[in-house]
Amino acid sequence: MIDAVATICIFVSDQDRAKAFYTEKLGFELREDAPMGASRWIAVAPAGAHTEVILYKMDENWEHYRQVIGKSQAITFNVTDMAATYADLKAKGVRILQEPDVQPWGTFMMILDEDDNGLLLVEQPK
Repeated sequence: MIDAVATICIFVSDQDRAKAFYTEKLGFELREDAPMGASRWIAVAPAGAHTEVILYKMDENWEHYRQVIGKSQAITFNVTDMAATYADLKAKGVRILQEPDVQPWGTFMMILDEDDNGLLLVEQPK
């Protein structure tokens, strides 16, 4: 029986730069940084999260995914306080593609990581 999503993968061009962005700017925990062939297995996640984000360097094994670098990855991260998150990320110089927008289903904003991957942040309605 499947009971959880273990990992999601974001393809990046520079693992050190991506690791710094996700840990320093987004505040994710570094769960693992281990050698894996010519690359590394870098797992990050929000504190307490079960699902980890793998920052995978594009290589010949994943060449068919090259076209997704710099595109929206259709990944959504929940936030508890959009106004505070927006202010924090803006102060850290995170590129904000869509400023917070209140909708009936929640408040969302879109940010870009260092490889121009679009990430959706959502605060559920109260």
